[in-house]
Amino acid sequence: MAVSGSTDEAKPTVPKFSSFKAKDTDIVASAKSRGSKTEDGKIGSPRGGHRPETRDHRSRHHRRHSRDTSRSRPRHEDSSRRRHRSPELVAEHKTPERSNTSSIFVIDTRGDPLISKYGGIDRAQIPSYHRHGGGRVLGTAGRLFIHRDGARDEFSLRFPGDGVRSSHRDGLRSKSLRITRDSIRIRPGKGAAHEDEPQDDGFLQIRSLKNRKRERGQSDSSDDERPSYRSIEGKAKSRNFDDESDEDSSEDEEAIHIEGDNPLQWKSMQLSKRVKLQPGDIDAWLELVDHQDDLQRLGETIDERASANAARSFSEIKVSMLESALENTRALEDRQAVTVRLMREGMKIWPTKTATKKWTELAGDEESHFELWRAHVDFAMTNIAALNYDDIQRMLLDRLRKVLARPSPSESDYSEAIYVFLRAMRFAHDAGYKELAVASWQALLELNFFRSPDQDEQCMDSFRDFWESEVPRIGDDGAQGWARYVEVSGQVDAPEPQTTHPTKHLPTSDVFKAWGHSEQIHGEWAIMPARTMDDGTEDDPFRVVMFSDIEPWLFTVSESSAGGRVKEELMDAFLIFCGLPPRYRSSEWTRLACTDQFTIRSASIKENQSIRANAVDDNEELQIQRKTPNFDAGNGSLAMSPTVLFSRNNWFNYFGRGSSDADSLTVHMPWVFNTLKQLVHLAGVQSLSLYYLGFTHAFHSSALKTTAKTILKKYPDAAEVYNGYALAESCNGNLDIAEKVISSAVVSPSLCEGALGCQIFFSWSWLELEKGNKLMATVRLCSAVDESIRCSAAHAKSLPPTAILKTRQALQSRIHQALYEGRVGDASSYAECMILWSYLTEEGCLEPTSADQGNISASMRVVENMSIEFKSAGYGDTPGHERMLQTGARMLHLNASRGPFRRAYLRDQFSGFLEHFPSNTMFLSLLEWADSSIRVIDETRQLMYDRILIKGRDCITSRFFSVQHELVRGNMNTTRAAYEHALSSDVSKFNVGLWVSYVRFCHQQSSKELRSKAKEVLYRALRHCPWSKEIMMEAFGTVIRDMQSDELRSVYETMASKGLRIHVDLEEYVERWKQGRLKS
Repeated sequence: MAVSGSTDEAKPTVPKFSSFKAKDTDIVASAKSRGSKTEDGKIGSPRGGHRPETRDHRSRHHRRHSRDTSRSRPRHEDSSRRRHRSPELVAEHKTPERSNTSSIFVIDTRGDPLISKYGGIDRAQIPSYHRHGGGRVLGTAGRLFIHRDGARDEFSLRFPGDGVRSSHRDGLRSKSLRITRDSIRIRPGKGAAHEDEPQDDGFLQIRSLKNRKRERGQSDSSDDERPSYRSIEGKAKSRNFDDESDEDSSEDEEAIHIEGDNPLQWKSMQLSKRVKLQPGDIDAWLELVDHQDDLQRLGETIDERASANAARSFSEIKVSMLESALENTRALEDRQAVTVRLMREGMKIWPTKTATKKWTELAGDEESHFELWRAHVDFAMTNIAALNYDDIQRMLLDRLRKVLARPSPSESDYSEAIYVFLRAMRFAHDAGYKELAVASWQALLELNFFRSPDQDEQCMDSFRDFWESEVPRIGDDGAQGWARYVEVSGQVDAPEPQTTHPTKHLPTSDVFKAWGHSEQIHGEWAIMPARTMDDGTEDDPFRVVMFSDIEPWLFTVSESSAGGRVKEELMDAFLIFCGLPPRYRSSEWTRLACTDQFTIRSASIKENQSIRANAVDDNEELQIQRKTPNFDAGNGSLAMSPTVLFSRNNWFNYFGRGSSDADSLTVHMPWVFNTLKQLVHLAGVQSLSLYYLGFTHAFHSSALKTTAKTILKKYPDAAEVYNGYALAESCNGNLDIAEKVISSAVVSPSLCEGALGCQIFFSWSWLELEKGNKLMATVRLCSAVDESIRCSAAHAKSLPPTAILKTRQALQSRIHQALYEGRVGDASSYAECMILWSYLTEEGCLEPTSADQGNISASMRVVENMSIEFKSAGYGDTPGHERMLQTGARMLHLNASRGPFRRAYLRDQFSGFLEHFPSNTMFLSLLEWADSSIRVIDETRQLMYDRILIKGRDCITSRFFSVQHELVRGNMNTTRAAYEHALSSDVSKFNVGLWVSYVRFCHQQSSKELRSKAKEVLYRALRHCPWSKEIMMEAFGTVIRDMQSDELRSVYETMASKGLRIHVDLEEYVERWKQGRLKS
């Protein structure tokens, strides 16, 4: 732009923007300057000149680019100085003069010169030229392209891996096609204007002031470095002239590179901004901390998890965030929540001394906050440097006494006391003091279930006499209970003294292996507490449990404070201690105990399961679909129902074990059997009768008939026992007996009423369906509602439509009524009948169907609708809802076993069930069964990684399943990876059973590399579970051949120093063993 030498003319100006209101004199002067043209009439050079633009075009240009520069706009006081170029600077960028009849519009009088060059506008004759990304359709992430077919433009889909530039042919798994974006400024830099300062929305900064000062002394050759607005980069898109990339940019100006609009990074930005603007928002702080887990998974794959260093780095970040959140807490609840998170996360990175010091400072806050105390106990038990058995027991006992000492203990206080008691007895049992743990449970159950009605809660003197008399206690053969002892004034005979067999010495030349064998034998003798007159008590006084040993742990549940619910929790805690699934699951405390890695005692994972070979047959997919699912639900999570209590090889069993696996229980199986029997018959706990019958069916099947008769004799109106006994006989192959039991039950009107009566008819209908008689199955089910059908059901050849419609209406009405009244279990029973009814009677199935199958799509619609009803009523996470979904899963399996099915449909349904209950072992196992088992992609493993083993859903039972899945479907390396991932998870890394299983798995492999890892894994197990005697004894059993003598002695000394239970002194045994060797 030329500048006139006359002093009367207006000063030159830069092109105007829509927000800049120029004076009239400026407009006139600008028009005059634009009036000069070059001789040839061409528009100025692209280097230095500027193409004239209309005001509307400039406004659109500004709006398009203001979004990219609004965050980095300079301060207002510098804006006026930057709006105008100095005369010297403007003069350097000369433009050829041009003439125009209008100051706004430009008239092209020559046309497009390219037409004469190419001879027309025939696109076929024009060379192909386009910018990067040309042909892609916006919004399709590079998947939809425009291509030419003659004179037409057509759309087509291009998949990853297609195209001439693609060097990968991985199809949909290809990662070569990526759409990258520029870095986006998260927050303004130091030079940005403050929010409280006035902003000029019309100002668009082109260059920084410092750059312009630096360019004033440069020659005209610098114009070559400026962006060409006709270049491929486009106008105002040059990255070389971005002021944000200058070397003087501040380091704290954050920019996140968002690739493909990554939602995780965008959420990080939003949460960071939220906690910065509102530091007192503790929910935002905790959400930001939880979000770090998602960011950590962002850098992982299913095969390559985050390294230990990466995990530690994220832990350090979370600790820093939690410390900042703690400084901004105001409410007590917020402070407690943040403190618990901080201490649990800090234990991962703090040195032991630092963590111990912090726990000492928080000692006063633990009394009023259970989760903080629980985190402290977890730390104390896993701190191998300072662990001592007496210290942990003292810590647990102090908590128990403080909870019970609260004025007027509430139901929640008693629930907490039960959890603490369970935790203490599990710890004592794992440390080797099995007699003390069992005796404490005997005393607590006697005190609460066999107390005489006329005795008050202050009856310890009478109970002391009962205990020290050494009469049979609960679980012992011939036990009659404390109440009976008081009734007969103590005239009860004591049991005969128990004799022990002499120890069989192991023929070995290794003294440590011989000692380990002897210690194991003595430990098996000590599985139950002994009496004073029993053999071996003089050498091992710990075998006799005195009343003074258990008195501090005992307490009674007040009958006035919801004693029924608390007693249910007490029985569930006892079952969990024994390694059995709970009966009631009626509270959050029980659910906590079921998933706590310190209280749950898992069954041994079957290490001898064959690892699938790498070679895969061509027909393997069909074989996998048709083979039987893995019904072993050991270490699993199921909702208790009659169908899972009474099953063996054809469906999932609630106990997950057979009679041959009874030795895997953590306690003596006959003692558990007798305890359940005495609670049902002597204590009058009728609600436990079905569980007791199911336990008998699983572990003591020979006593099934006798057990059922004795229960029905005591509780003749127990419809659930009739139903359970019929299912048990059917499972054993005695269908005639099963039908006879049901027929005798439906005759009684009292047994056919209500939800329990519907369960009987449901079982009867299911038996007919399994036999292939769909009509009779429908008749049996409709008999639950219409009494007129029951008499003629055996000879029915058809069923009137009115009876079918009546059944539907009655079931729907009962479901809604039960949900309204809060009877979730009854609603579940009616919903199960509704699922079966729709399968048998409705038409129009949308899935492949044969004559032997029913309407599975209608049945699944009922499941979906009922699930919505449960959730809307507030019972979405109850066992009743889970039981109803399990019935839907059973229906899917039955339908698939009778005819054609779509694997994708099965997976969709099971995946939907897992959204409600992600830890349910039945849904996971059936999903595994429906897996196509392709060589490259393991669908079950992928689903576990994406949806199950994530924050908020990860639990120890799911970790058990992931290991068992790899044992069956994977190979040695994938199984080892599953163990490693499970033992690095916060929910399972301190579980004794999982570590023992991993040690044995490594030792049993034929690979020398993995077998040599067994010793290393053992030492890791000792560091994580230093209170477990079972893990210590693995050094003297499983891996003894890999251990040196000094290492074995070191393990023994560790056991002794930690206060663990030792039956045979090693020094004395070595001396006797040497003398025996000399004599021989």
